[in-house]
Amino acid sequence: MRRMPMVGYLALFLICISPLIPWYLSGHSISEISTYADGTHALGQIAALVGMTMFALTFVLSTRLRFIEDIFGGLDKVYVAHSILGGIAFMLLLFHPILIVLKFIPSDMTQAAKYLLPSSYWSVNFGMIALVGMIVLLFVTFYIKIKYQRWKFSHTFLGLFFIFAVLHIFMVRDDAARDMIFTGYYVYAAIVSAIGISAFIYSLLFKSKGAVIYKIDSINKTGDHIYDIKLLPKYKSLRYRSGQFVFLRFFNDKVGNEPHPFSISSMSNDNCLRFVIKSLGDFTATLDALEIGDTVSVEGPYGRFNHDRGKTDQVWLAGGIGITPFIGMAQDLVSIDMENHIDLYYSVKDNKGFIGLGEFKEVERATGGRFRVFPWVTNHDGRLTIKDIDEKSGPLKRREFCMCGPEGFKNAMKESLTKAGVRKSRIHEEEFTFK
Repeated sequence: MRRMPMVGYLALFLICISPLIPWYLSGHSISEISTYADGTHALGQIAALVGMTMFALTFVLSTRLRFIEDIFGGLDKVYVAHSILGGIAFMLLLFHPILIVLKFIPSDMTQAAKYLLPSSYWSVNFGMIALVGMIVLLFVTFYIKIKYQRWKFSHTFLGLFFIFAVLHIFMVRDDAARDMIFTGYYVYAAIVSAIGISAFIYSLLFKSKGAVIYKIDSINKTGDHIYDIKLLPKYKSLRYRSGQFVFLRFFNDKVGNEPHPFSISSMSNDNCLRFVIKSLGDFTATLDALEIGDTVSVEGPYGRFNHDRGKTDQVWLAGGIGITPFIGMAQDLVSIDMENHIDLYYSVKDNKGFIGLGEFKEVERATGGRFRVFPWVTNHDGRLTIKDIDEKSGPLKRREFCMCGPEGFKNAMKESLTKAGVRKSRIHEEEFTFK
């Protein structure tokens, strides 16, 4: 059963506000907040409780566990939620010391300084280490361009900073903290800490254990830095559906063995796994070094991007290399009795950018026109618009839309479709902005 991401976000929201219960049971009440100091202190506590809960949940969302993917409707949606949650967690944890410090300003500047500078209070020092570490990692993520492998390695330190934050929680020794011990505060903190640390260890050591081993069977390099790679299983083959994606780890010293996500371009459950990859970043620029016979670890499959959407007519929108999941999806149509119509709009900058256009034409002929492909060259035809689609495919409101491509392409299409009256629930996309 398909789940909408909203179910996952609702679950996250309920979990994130759950620490308000132990906060309330510890004797706090909004009605009792009567002074400026009381208000800033209470907000600081709430920011810390909710922020740490969110921090722990970011590790849970990184585990790639199946039930989490099911709740959000695809791993790509999980990573979007992870990014949002991480950003909010950081802001709350940043406001925690600021609000606590504001409690003492301007009445006691000396006490305020103790929360901002290293001191003999290790509970405060551990909290500072955790916060400064998060700031550095986020600065690197948003403002410094580094290789994906180094960026990913740097983020393993988030687990260490989480542990420092946990030490900060359990070493606090003020009266309010001691009172909370008997009302479930520390019990809740212990549960959240255990979940976060366990999820971090699982992601670090165990989440790739179920990978399937393949060997490179063929490598074809076409124009515009495109690699068409086919893999054959070494022992057992992967069960998957066209349109899904996997994490590939190439065991080649010149390429590096960090896992990277790629859409599957072969038809469902084909023994041969096919990937069409464009050289865009640091990692894909090294694909020239791959050799036939190289070992490849395949982890997955993930995602819910496919053509199985009932008898409703569909429109597929592909921009550039975003065509890759549609290659296998189109191949699937040949072996089924189609009861609907599917139109593929394939937009590229120039004619050299087309990948597998002949394959789509073959599917068009094999399905008797129930599947149609419309090549679109922006240098010649201009940008693809909803008006163009409406003229060729007919009324849009009752169709399902599947899209994959650059963010600008997808955002423009989504905005135009919603303005044309297409419900958001009918617009499906694959998200690959994992960093």
